[in-house]
Amino acid sequence: MSTQKIGKNMTTGKLSFLVIFFLIIQSLGAQDKPLSIEDAVQLTLSTDPRMQSAHWDYLASMGKVEEARLRQLPSVSVSASYTRLSDLQSTVSLGPVKMVIDSLDNNFSFAANMQYPVFAGFRVQESIKLAALQSSGKEITLDMMKSSIEFETRRAYWEAVRSIYNVQMLQENLSLMENNLNIVKQQLAQGTAIKADLLASQMRRDQADIDLGNAKTIQQKAFLNLASLVSESGDTSSLKDPVSLFKLGTKPDALPEMAAPTQPLAGTIDTDELINFALSNRPEIKAAALSVSAAEHSKLLAEAPLYPTLNLTGNYTYADPNQRVAFQSDPNAFTGTWALGVSLAWDLGGIPANLSEKKVQENGIQKSLSDSGRQKDLILLDVRNSILSYEQTRRDAGLVSLMLDQAKENERVMKERYNAGTASANDLLGASLARLRSEFTITNKQIDLQIAASDLCRATALSGVK
Repeated sequence: MSTQKIGKNMTTGKLSFLVIFFLIIQSLGAQDKPLSIEDAVQLTLSTDPRMQSAHWDYLASMGKVEEARLRQLPSVSVSASYTRLSDLQSTVSLGPVKMVIDSLDNNFSFAANMQYPVFAGFRVQESIKLAALQSSGKEITLDMMKSSIEFETRRAYWEAVRSIYNVQMLQENLSLMENNLNIVKQQLAQGTAIKADLLASQMRRDQADIDLGNAKTIQQKAFLNLASLVSESGDTSSLKDPVSLFKLGTKPDALPEMAAPTQPLAGTIDTDELINFALSNRPEIKAAALSVSAAEHSKLLAEAPLYPTLNLTGNYTYADPNQRVAFQSDPNAFTGTWALGVSLAWDLGGIPANLSEKKVQENGIQKSLSDSGRQKDLILLDVRNSILSYEQTRRDAGLVSLMLDQAKENERVMKERYNAGTASANDLLGASLARLRSEFTITNKQIDLQIAASDLCRATALSGVK
């Protein structure tokens, strides 16, 4: 190997090392950046195999449309053949004259054939329309998949956020139980508490430890579910601690706003407006309409055999010997001939079967219409249930938020009374637990509100929740 080539390979190796090193540093830096809910949605939509599969399926359907359109062009085929023939002689008598004719030993033929369906009972046109409808259906499937994955990611994100708060609160609960246990032990030593009080305190402490362990397991599962959606490969089998993968940056305390057509989440929700918007924009409604249209075109395609077909045909043959030339014996005499014709065909015997197929397709149209009506009813039910769930969750979140100030004030007063000796340790523990339960309830209701808003966005086919 030359010195120049060795130097070039070393330079290429250095560049590759620098690129890999830069990517590693960039990925390490990306882990320190908090993952917002919008970033999580975008990552999932860009890497989820279901989205990629639906996208390629849509592109394949677009190719089918182009294929159906190109079938309108005339069909042209070319062929070439060679045949070795056995030697034959034949004698032709022309009165007193007899001629001996030797046959050709080699048969060469070059041909071009053309066929163009001038009228085929609207088969080609209906095939193009059906292919276009199928392509539109694949596009709608892609939109449905996007909406489903977006909601799934938002819900997984908020469940991961919920698990963080739950672990933090249960850790504080365990600390309270441990402090209470220490106080009871001191009281037992001083003779102001009995052994039953100690056993009860130990039981509460053990239960708090169990609750914290369960919460940590739920947290691992929540982050594992989020990682399976957000990670590029979706493979989480090698993750030992999925909680350390992400630092979630979106807080649940902000009131969500819906993007379009209005912003109803901050105020009174216009149910009729959202229902009308959903009935106009839900992918399921568009898919049902396409199904009806496809059934109608399938009926027209089934009627095609009831019409006669008219074809234009053409042929050009360049051969030695050419079958249209008599007594051709010159082995070098290639002769070209052409033919142009029109053919009309009508399958009269198949008309009863075709009429039956037409009736079947008419029944298919009625089925599609019934399915479309059923789909509309399901969407109406879905939207109304989502609105009711959101309004109830929003009302509950507003009510429980008023409980926290009262619980904090009650805990502060109880601490002063405990320090003054007018309240027991159990009284202080009860006040602290009441405050902790209020914080726990508020946080969970806020996350429930975020999930309900995402579900309402999905049900009404709005562009997103911000």
